[in-house]
Amino acid sequence: MKKYFFHYTISCIVLLLLSFLTPANAAIWKSENKWDEKWENTYRAWVKKNWTEEFFMDEKRPMYYKYSHDCADAVYAMRLIFAYEHKLPFVIHNTIRPKKKRNKRNKKGRRYISNSMKRWDKLPEAKRIRRFMDYVADMTSTKTLGIDTYPIALNQIKPGDLYAAPGVHSYQIVNVTEAGVAEVMSSTTPKAPRFLDRIESFPFYVPEDTKNFRDGYRRFIQPQNIKKPLSKQPGFSTEQYKIAADVKLNYVRFTDIIASALGKRPEKPDEKTLRLLIALCMYANDRSVYIYDALWHLQKIQKKGRKCMNAREYDSYSTPSRDRRLKAFFNAVDGHFQKVSKYAPNTQPQRWAKILFSKTRPSPADAKELNDFCMVQMSLGEKYFMPLRELRYNLMSGKLVSNPNAPLEYRWGVYDLQKNPYKTSCKAY
Repeated sequence: MKKYFFHYTISCIVLLLLSFLTPANAAIWKSENKWDEKWENTYRAWVKKNWTEEFFMDEKRPMYYKYSHDCADAVYAMRLIFAYEHKLPFVIHNTIRPKKKRNKRNKKGRRYISNSMKRWDKLPEAKRIRRFMDYVADMTSTKTLGIDTYPIALNQIKPGDLYAAPGVHSYQIVNVTEAGVAEVMSSTTPKAPRFLDRIESFPFYVPEDTKNFRDGYRRFIQPQNIKKPLSKQPGFSTEQYKIAADVKLNYVRFTDIIASALGKRPEKPDEKTLRLLIALCMYANDRSVYIYDALWHLQKIQKKGRKCMNAREYDSYSTPSRDRRLKAFFNAVDGHFQKVSKYAPNTQPQRWAKILFSKTRPSPADAKELNDFCMVQMSLGEKYFMPLRELRYNLMSGKLVSNPNAPLEYRWGVYDLQKNPYKTSCKAY
């Protein structure tokens, strides 16, 4: 009896020690399935049905409730959450190398971030997943999207795909309308718990990275293909870059081609007017990100005693080409409006366009109608807006300053051009 008790006691001690030494769970979650075309189609259907504006603000989803995110975080979370809920692997590149001295087993640092990582093992499942989501968000950005995804043919765009403009913005594609227009959702900066924005319009960007193919309409790399080059990914295509170059990066012509490739029916004139106005509003508001980043960087270097940006910084934060493109887009939308106004003169989109492009000052009621549709945020995190019509006037009058050393008001043309023209002692490059 004593011998039996002794063995029993030793066994209990061993099991107790093992419970402390052995992780409670060897992975963030265990993969039970493998990505293939069937699962990709299930993913597309899930995105179309479940990936909604309130996804992170729904108390019925406590695991994801009030998750802080920006635009890239939301894109990665869309893929991650589906993979977790369907026990599929989630693997992306780790582009950040650890600064600490690496051991012999990991000389180059971890190459990938995946659900098989052995972090947070002792945490309950819900907290473990949330920590993993935060970790992925901290390790990724719009720039890493170009590495973890690959470009596809325009006629293959589906829910669950994305658009990446590295260093600028990213969008989740959640649906394609009968007229062939992509419905997209996006978040913004800074990271915060928020509703996602959903619009029925293509992102206002045209792919132009013909060297590395890291922008444009894209699809996540399946884990089993993570080590393969982009050109070896299923459905890889550089078609969109050629088309973009052929139309000379003209957004209207480029998106017309996409709509024609994806649509089950032709796009109506007022539908096109609406999507172009939405895209115009988006692009004008995206300019605030550039202005905010430039002013933040300027304040940073000035605190260190340097008044002006150097050549490299000037090139990174100035906006001459972007402002020329914005001006060209205003003109393109105006041209479309003038062409189709006789076909749908009384629709709401046509009314907004008429108010925007009218040569005479609109009535207060008309101005409010357009402003309710779109106002341009001049500074992130602040209630500082200007009407879209005023931005157009400032742009066409040459009042917008693209110099990143200029104060906020000059960047947006909110000054008297005759009495107070922009002057600076900083060198322009």
